[in-house]
Amino acid sequence: MKHTNNPHIIYILTKLELGGAQKICLALFDGVATQEMTTALITGAEGTLIPIVKDKKNVILIGSLLRQATFSSIRQDLACLKELIRLLRVAKKNHPGLIVHTHSTKAGVLGRVAAWCASVKVVHTIHGYGFHERQPKIIWLAIYAIELLLSAFTTHYLCVSRADAKTGIRLFPGFTKKHTIIRAAVDQRLFKRPIEQAIPFPQSPQPFIFGTISCFKPQKNLKDLIRAFAWVHAQQPHAQLEIVGDGEQRAELEKLIHYYKLGDVVKLHGWQHDVQTYTKRWHTFVLSSLWEGLPCAIIEARLLHIPVVCYDTGGINEVVLHGQNGFLVERGNWQLLADHMMKLITSPELYSRFQTYLDDFTDFEISAMIQQHTMLYRSLIKNHTHPLKDAL
Repeated sequence: MKHTNNPHIIYILTKLELGGAQKICLALFDGVATQEMTTALITGAEGTLIPIVKDKKNVILIGSLLRQATFSSIRQDLACLKELIRLLRVAKKNHPGLIVHTHSTKAGVLGRVAAWCASVKVVHTIHGYGFHERQPKIIWLAIYAIELLLSAFTTHYLCVSRADAKTGIRLFPGFTKKHTIIRAAVDQRLFKRPIEQAIPFPQSPQPFIFGTISCFKPQKNLKDLIRAFAWVHAQQPHAQLEIVGDGEQRAELEKLIHYYKLGDVVKLHGWQHDVQTYTKRWHTFVLSSLWEGLPCAIIEARLLHIPVVCYDTGGINEVVLHGQNGFLVERGNWQLLADHMMKLITSPELYSRFQTYLDDFTDFEISAMIQQHTMLYRSLIKNHTHPLKDAL
C-alpha cells in the first residue's frame, strides 16, 4: 500500500445489519472519502448489508468479529483482537494520519483495545450505552467497569444525543473535554415529503396502520408493542400493525401474535432495504424500546409527518415533543402506550395537529454530519498526543 500523509479513517463495526449505527457508519465510510481523506471499513462477515460492501475497496470482513459476548466466544474475540492489532499496525505504517472510529458496543471494546495496542487515536460513537438501569446490578457494574477502563483509551467520544452526553459527563472522568454531539443523520431525500403529501387520517373501515422498524431482541421490547396493539385492535378492528425487522425473538413474537389471534392484522415484513416504501403508508409510528440512543427511525418517521408514540428512553425526547408531534410514555407501561395509540386512532384533529408540527432536522442532514466528522478528524490529527500512553 502506498504511503500517504492524507488523513485515513478506519471504521470498525460488529455487524452490518439494517440498523441506525450501521447506516451512519456506511454514510461516513462513503462520505468522508470525498473530503480529501481515505477511509476503510472493518466489520464482521455476517449481516444483511454485506452484499452492498463486500466488493468495495478498503473493506475487510473478519469472521471472528461477532456480536455475542459470552464465555464461549472468548477464543474468537481474542483471535479477532489479534487480527485487528495486526491490521492497524500495518495501516499506521502507510498512514501516519490514522484514526480508528468504532461504532456499537462489541466493536467499541475490541476496536479501542486494538487501537491502544497499535498506538492509534480512536473515536468512539455512543449509540446508547451497553449498561442501563434495567440490568441486574452486577451486570451493570461489570459493563460500566469495562467502559470506564476503555475511557482511558478513547481519544474522543461522539454522542448522537444530549442524553448520552449527560450520562458520559456524570460517569466518566474527563468526558466533558473529549466529547462532541453530532446527530445521527438520515438520507432525507428518501423520506422528506411536503405536508400536502402526508397520508390523511383514514375513515373506518379503511385500515389505520401502526408501524415500527426494529430488530427482534429484548432491548426493543416488541412484546409490549404487540400487547398494546392487541388492546387497541379489540376496540378498533380496523387497526393494523406492520413491523419491519427480524431477529432472535421472532418465534416468541409469532407465538404472542397467535395467542392474541392477530395473524390477519399484524404483518412481519422482515428486513427491508427500502423501508421508506413501508413507512410512507403508516399513520402512526410506535416504538417500545427499553433503552436507546436516538433511533434514526424516529427521524425518518417525522420527516414523513407521521405522529409518534413511544417509550421515553435515551434521547428520543429531543425529537418527540409530548403533545406536539407525538406522545412519550413511561417505559414498560404498555397499557399507557395503548391508551395513547387509541387517542390517535380516534381523533382526526389530534392526528392532524401532530402531523403538521414543524420539526427542524437541519442537524440531521448527512452533509452536515459528514462535515462535522471531517472537522473533528482534522483537529485530532493536529493534536499528536496519544491517550493514556502520553500520561504515563
